[in-house]
Amino acid sequence: MLARLSLAFAFAPFLAAQEDPGTTFVYRIPVPLSAARAVLLEGSFDLAHGHANDPDVRVYLLPGEEHDAFTRLFPEAQLVGRGAPYSSAGGPDVPDAGYYTTAEIVQQLDALVTAHPARARLVDVTTFPGAVRTHNNQSIWALVVSDNVSQQEDEPAILLAAQHHARELNSTHMVLRAAQRVLAGYATDPALRAVVDDNELWFVPCVNPDGNDHVWNVDQNWRKNRRNNGSNFGVDLNRNYPTHWGLCGASTLTSSETYRGPSAGSEPEGRTMRALVIAIRPEIYLDFHSYGQEVLFPYAPCTTATPNVAAFLDRYVDDMRTPMSYGRRLPSASGEAPEDHWTSSGTLSLLTEVGTSFQPVFSATVTEEARVWPGISRALTTWRPALRGHVRSLRFAAPLEATITYTPSTFTYGEVTRARARDGRYALWLPLGTWQVTFAAPGHDSQTRSVTVTSYDSPQAVEIELVPTFVPATLVKAGSERIGTPVSLTYTAPGDAGRTYWIPLSAGTSPGVVLGSRVLPLNADGLMEFSLAPAPLLVDNLGVLPASAQATATLNLPPIPDLVGLSFFAGGLTFETGYPLGVERWAPPVSILIRP
Repeated sequence: MLARLSLAFAFAPFLAAQEDPGTTFVYRIPVPLSAARAVLLEGSFDLAHGHANDPDVRVYLLPGEEHDAFTRLFPEAQLVGRGAPYSSAGGPDVPDAGYYTTAEIVQQLDALVTAHPARARLVDVTTFPGAVRTHNNQSIWALVVSDNVSQQEDEPAILLAAQHHARELNSTHMVLRAAQRVLAGYATDPALRAVVDDNELWFVPCVNPDGNDHVWNVDQNWRKNRRNNGSNFGVDLNRNYPTHWGLCGASTLTSSETYRGPSAGSEPEGRTMRALVIAIRPEIYLDFHSYGQEVLFPYAPCTTATPNVAAFLDRYVDDMRTPMSYGRRLPSASGEAPEDHWTSSGTLSLLTEVGTSFQPVFSATVTEEARVWPGISRALTTWRPALRGHVRSLRFAAPLEATITYTPSTFTYGEVTRARARDGRYALWLPLGTWQVTFAAPGHDSQTRSVTVTSYDSPQAVEIELVPTFVPATLVKAGSERIGTPVSLTYTAPGDAGRTYWIPLSAGTSPGVVLGSRVLPLNADGLMEFSLAPAPLLVDNLGVLPASAQATATLNLPPIPDLVGLSFFAGGLTFETGYPLGVERWAPPVSILIRP
């Protein structure tokens, strides 16, 4: 069969279709899905994912090379439909007014804001840094739900999205209805109230507004966005995300329903969703598509998760699908949103295929939503990461957009968790076991913590303070250390010219002085206090570092024999605003032993 597939595509360029571009063909192959699925996915065809024992397969094609290759590959396929505007479709496809045009989606969100002004807010996601408006210059709208929604609070985020694929009209209802349920349940359901009080919930009912318009006005089977490819339109948005872009299950043909796009992350809709994920760093991402009544494993079928990560993700796939009585399967391709958000941000991300068709009568979608809601509710109310906290700089406690990794390494594709830029908040999902977790940020020394996870959904609070990276400061002594002689103490702190320095003395180095997450290895004792006041015994030990960032103090040892054998320490410090007690850094102390 695969040889047959190669032959079909070899002849495809010579068989240009004559139909108007942009109108979808719907074919039926009279074989079980289980028999045809591998070949169809190998060819990156757009097939409807029903159940494995379904007696036939529906395939959706646009005019062009892929369409002609398909008809050569499957001559037994029967044409059962052509695209027509959903708003004026006839026969069994009479449009159901329960579904939402793009304008109606915004109206639904506006209505929730009006009904719950203290807990709901409408946001144009295309205004985020890095986001862009669609090819048809439209916004992508989100509803934010929280207890103090007008404020940007320091709390975890959760993101729900739908309708990457335009024709999947029933998927939109899952997100809209979830928002309605959460807001309506705030007053009566303690679990939902806690979700709203403790989190920032983001609902994006339609990722693909241009495609949604095309479904209603031109072709009810339209899948892609509306990029102008020259002779045809559209990119499959759920094949365009950067992670493993083009590795499998996506087509390079612009006319294909699964066209991956001209480059990884090229499309405005995906760029906008990624910008949202970067801005809010959600702990959980739930993506809704149709159809198949399945929850999908995040990793593409052409990639491999390590056993402990696979077991961890399987746990959450099963936890979501079980209350919905849904099945499970691998994704159809790489370049999908959940895999991208998981690998690039550390967000626990799952895709759910709802229902048994794209646009069933709306009453069937209402019934399906009631079936899906228990899975959504379980994710919202019970899923929690292994670690939660913040990553901040030692200086000014400034939030850091840190990267978080752990060993023993369980990843093979550079997966990483990232802290949120605005407040340094992070959430780390870990399999069961003991892990060495490393927090890193530009301009700072990394820090590693040992963490043991014994149960799921029981977060440990771990706050991280990273120290800015400096060229090491040094303190060098010179002199015989004999009574009646001078000892020079030269402090060098590269990059600290113009800052205040201090070269103090101390009788010991332990326990030291606690300065935030650091400990200065000098004791706050009488000798240190003596070092603060001008005295002939210790000269030039306090001042401003010159351009050379080097200063020398002189310790004049008294000619007193009783001092012989006395030992103590000298240190060197630089001061700068924003650090605990103003101490930026220091040099390792040096010991001094008075000799006869």
